[in-house]
Amino acid sequence: MIQAQRGATLIVVLMILLMITIIGTLAIRQSISSLKLVSNHQIQTLLAQNADAALMYFQDPNTQQNLASANGVVGFFKNENNKDAELVFCFSGADPFALSKAGYRLNSQSFNINSSGAGACTETSAKTSSGRKQVVTQVYIKRQLTPTQPFADLSRGTEVTGAKTENNIRLRVYVVSVMQGLLTADALFKADNDPDKGCLTKSIDNNGVNEVASCLKKNTEKPIYNIQVAEYRFLSDFEPTGS
Repeated sequence: MIQAQRGATLIVVLMILLMITIIGTLAIRQSISSLKLVSNHQIQTLLAQNADAALMYFQDPNTQQNLASANGVVGFFKNENNKDAELVFCFSGADPFALSKAGYRLNSQSFNINSSGAGACTETSAKTSSGRKQVVTQVYIKRQLTPTQPFADLSRGTEVTGAKTENNIRLRVYVVSVMQGLLTADALFKADNDPDKGCLTKSIDNNGVNEVASCLKKNTEKPIYNIQVAEYRFLSDFEPTGS
């Protein structure tokens, strides 16, 4: 009888130990899931903040004069020879949208650069992009040629037959922020004919196809990224007089 009771005690202890093990395993899995959720939220917030920083700089009133000048971004697109061009900047440093820091694509499969170290982000320049070593932020700018509504691009107070009719310039700005982390250079920076590699060397709008987004989505290294798009209309200095 005593031996039977001892056997039952052993079984109870083993069951309790099994329950503790199961509860501990579930607690660890829950903690890992919560950690992943929090980390993902932090990463997405960081990427969004970097994208917002680029857009806020672009629409800052203190930078408008440089952007709208004849040798600025707006002046570049006012040249009808460049109306279909695509500018690209690695967002970093002071005056990040100076034309000297731009690369451009016009009727070609790759970006030309305006000066050494300019244009799309590279493995080296990405380390200083947006001030955070783990995040690379690249900005693309294209001119929008189709008004959203009739006469939307004409200066206020004008009419097409007898007055000044300078069209305003509408620019679409794409900001791509990527958590580079453990990604290889092949994934982001190395130009490749493979549509799923070298994502930041590709076009943001190639005849309506967003090659950058497609590449980031399909890349086997599973990059974490954020893409924001904003459109700006630059008005001419002409304003109607009171009457």
